Amino acid sequence: MAFRRDERAVTVQIGAVLLLAIVFAALALYQLNAVPAENERVEFTHNQAVHDELQELRNAIQNVGTEGGTRSTAVTLGTQYPSRTVAANPPAPTGQLETTGTENISIDARFAGEESEYEGNPHNLTGNHSTTTLAYTPEYREYDSAPTTRIEHGFAFNEFDDAQVSLTDQPLLSDGTIRLVLLEGELSRSGSGAVTVDPTALSGPSDPVPIEGEGDENVTVTVPTAAPTAWNDTIGTTFDDGQSDARVTDYDATGEGRGSLTIELAAGEYELQVARVGIGDGGDSSGEYDVTASNDGDGERSGGAYTVRWTDNHDSARACADGESCDYRVYSGETATFAADAEAESATLGFAYQTSGPTVSEFNESDQTVDFEAEGSGDVDLFVSSGGSSDTITVRVEHDEIPPSIEEFEASSGKHNNHARFTVNWQASAGDAPITQGTLELLDDTGAVVDTWEKAYPNRDRVVEDGIELEEKNGSGNEYEIRLIVTDGNGNSRNESIARTG
Repeated sequence: MAFRRDERAVTVQIGAVLLLAIVFAALALYQLNAVPAENERVEFTHNQAVHDELQELRNAIQNVGTEGGTRSTAVTLGTQYPSRTVAANPPAPTGQLETTGTENISIDARFAGEESEYEGNPHNLTGNHSTTTLAYTPEYREYDSAPTTRIEHGFAFNEFDDAQVSLTDQPLLSDGTIRLVLLEGELSRSGSGAVTVDPTALSGPSDPVPIEGEGDENVTVTVPTAAPTAWNDTIGTTFDDGQSDARVTDYDATGEGRGSLTIELAAGEYELQVARVGIGDGGDSSGEYDVTASNDGDGERSGGAYTVRWTDNHDSARACADGESCDYRVYSGETATFAADAEAESATLGFAYQTSGPTVSEFNESDQTVDFEAEGSGDVDLFVSSGGSSDTITVRVEHDEIPPSIEEFEASSGKHNNHARFTVNWQASAGDAPITQGTLELLDDTGAVVDTWEKAYPNRDRVVEDGIELEEKNGSGNEYEIRLIVTDGNGNSRNESIARTG
């Protein structure tokens, strides 16, 4: 009798091989497509955050250049990818913050006042001055179109391959005043962590002094730059465009992507204020720009700045109590409007801030007000300046007490090899602050936690929808409590529980 060969074991082996091949193919596709896409989002989010930090660095430099002293600010050069169990990440992305080398900036004008009215030498403020600029360049693995962010003479902007996008207004020319903050020193920091930069006043700031062109000629300011288009866009190429009574007239490329930009101011009298700020290594203090207006005998200056101050008219801000180290309080995530005033007609006000903890998410300036919003907790100093005078208030940012709300919370049970298994789905909405974490706990009838799940939401979502399976082995038929805890960025949390049978 002939017997047929039994090939069932071969079929099972072939199926296992095919299944394994499918699993490996899926993992390869995930590594090839999903991981780069997720990492690119991480890099993009970091790039947006570092732009805010660089604006804070720019503000710190400007504030030191107008008020003196020292200010500290941190810049996070790189970031970290999320950890992965079944896929691999490339090395963490890095970035570099560096000065661009010493170059000259010149003020082609003459002092138009009386030397006897000033202490110090006002002639030191015109002519040639050495300075440097700052550039931040990220080294991302996936976000290839990330810009180089530059800080040039107080003007912060992003430089893409084919365009420049302003992050701040240029403070060099405003309301008939040239405010020149020179940078001195060498800085070169690279890596993926945060570095602290401490701008420090080395000379000045001077009081504003009057200047004018020789004869009836225009006043000329020449500045080094790597992005002439950005300056063209903000100042304009005619006296009627951009900044009033100023125009860009020439750009002389000097090589390696840099050159000298020439700005003309229409013939007339202007005020000039100069300071030198040290950054990084190097830089020596001097009295070169320590020029102050003399008193006229009765305690009043014969020249110099008019007064600028913050008013008491601030929407959505609450006054701090006497004796507190702040002036006003605002809630995290709430927009407040702060107003200022100057004792001069047609004065242009400049606004800036310095934070010691909170993240400033909105800082929109108008003629005499600034709309301010910050997230987190701590103090933020708000500055207003004009014509060489300035005023400061301290705003304390604090959390409100509105926790997240849980909109949906469902759990279905299913038996699996005598185990208790629950499929849990939930959705929550943010209260006062974005949602940052979700936690699920499975508790048995004694109250002991037998399974748990926790997930962070680094994108600070306002609405989160998620789910997971919880399980206890050999728990089929037992009673369980499933607890959901949703936490926001302020530390406020909301929790709910439901009972289910395994």
